[in-house]
Amino acid sequence: MKRACLTLAWFLVSAILCSAQTTFYYPHVVNGVLGGTVWKTTVLLTNPAASGTASGTITFRRESSNVELAGSVFSAIAFTDQDGAPAGSGGTITFSIPAGQTRKYTSSGTGLYAGGFATVTSDASVNGTAIFSEFDLGGRLIAEAGVPAAAAVPNQAIFVDTQGGYNIGVAYANPGGGASSVSFSLLNSAAVAVAMTTELLGPGNHSSKFTFQMFAGAPALAGTLQIRSQAPLAAIALRADPTLSLYTTLPPVTIASLVSPVIDWFEKRSLLTPLTSVARLLGALNFRLG
Repeated sequence: MKRACLTLAWFLVSAILCSAQTTFYYPHVVNGVLGGTVWKTTVLLTNPAASGTASGTITFRRESSNVELAGSVFSAIAFTDQDGAPAGSGGTITFSIPAGQTRKYTSSGTGLYAGGFATVTSDASVNGTAIFSEFDLGGRLIAEAGVPAAAAVPNQAIFVDTQGGYNIGVAYANPGGGASSVSFSLLNSAAVAVAMTTELLGPGNHSSKFTFQMFAGAPALAGTLQIRSQAPLAAIALRADPTLSLYTTLPPVTIASLVSPVIDWFEKRSLLTPLTSVARLLGALNFRLG
């Protein structure tokens, strides 16, 4: 009973905190010229509330070539807003969005190509997504894909489909303050591990690579890539056609979630049935633990 009370208290406190502030991540942002193409990232934010202003920041961190080291602030990236005016500086955009309004921030695409991730923090609930786009040197759009807002969790899985010459690119970021050991397990459709690898990802750092780079010699398969980390990570995957010119977003699936077991526990106890709705609400908000 004591454990149940502690669990309930934890959920209620978490719900109150979540209603007062928002923190989420865009696991992959890009900017700059790479070969004969130009890459840009567009960030979209909206304040869904009926009243009140949401104020906060978007902070961009650049991937370090040494994954064991901390990533640096993405200070070279520059943005303009929906009206074409400069937005932010030094790798940070400060926003203030009245109820019902939306903001758009698009990177310049100038400079050498670099990748990283973004952290959104706000004093009120905001929703958002990002788009990374590839253009030719004449400004014609070649390809793009969405990067949905993500929570940081320690255990997650990404769908992998490399049959027919398709490729899966994975991006993941460590927003925490300490380095984290990360293990990657490539599983086939029968949940049999066919390859494994580990790496140490530094605090505030980001990494992105294709599965064929992570698991040299691994067979083509349809399955999952399980990511388990000592610290919560934000992750996203992209499925690319054999020419690497068309992309489809593959959001991760949180594994070992505590929400469903808690819902089941409440439902089996009639006196606590009203609290089931609280657990379901947290599940709908993607407030999950790995």
